[in-house]
Amino acid sequence: MPALTLGLVSLFALPALAHAQTIQGRVLDQENEQPVGGAIVTLLEPDGDERVRALADSVGRFLITPPESGEYYMVAERFGYFETRSPLIALGTEGTAALDLMLVPEPIGLEGLEVSVEERAEQELEQLGLTPRQLGNRWIGRERIEAIAVKLDMGAVLERTAQANIRIIRPENLTLGSDPLGLCVSLQQARTAGGMGTCALIVLDGVPISGVGAMDIDPNAIESIAILEPIEASTFYGTAGGSGAVLVWTRRGG
Repeated sequence: MPALTLGLVSLFALPALAHAQTIQGRVLDQENEQPVGGAIVTLLEPDGDERVRALADSVGRFLITPPESGEYYMVAERFGYFETRSPLIALGTEGTAALDLMLVPEPIGLEGLEVSVEERAEQELEQLGLTPRQLGNRWIGRERIEAIAVKLDMGAVLERTAQANIRIIRPENLTLGSDPLGLCVSLQQARTAGGMGTCALIVLDGVPISGVGAMDIDPNAIESIAILEPIEASTFYGTAGGSGAVLVWTRRGG
């Protein structure tokens, strides 16, 4: 079936029925049509209520399963680009809807951008009853991050800021046949023999993501990181925070 072009969106869609299609798509740079990795893609109700979020991988691919069929907007955000919102999309019955979201580059380095993002991070941290001062070395601000010359991934940021009692386990360090942990940040003694570890919950811009998804975070776009001990993380995230949590805020544009 040929693709239907809707402004910034190209989409396969069927009439809305009981069960929603899975949205499988890509985030692309509108100027050169190259993949944009690490973008946050959000599914919104027509009234603006958020339903689902996903993180585009390193080649811009994302997968979202709506809770039900109906009409939705799709929003894509990425540091260095203007936010993109699709036209209203009607999702129908079972199957796959193919969707390309095109992002328009935005000049970065605007005055006040850095401050506003760090303030947002601190405000969200305060909502958890914590402050950067209370966290001490477990709060990693932009200055410390920018001082790192080579940042291969988020794990490298944590390693090079000399975080005590933290171990970074990457896929290449696991034994053959291990579970796909992705990037594992262990605040406790980890066991790598069978690919099992005690991995902290990773929360990207307020959204919990998998260790596999954490591999796609652009380390150069990280604004701030807060590391929560298991007892702190369990208070806010329940059993999901039982091994601690790493909260990551990124610079996604104004």
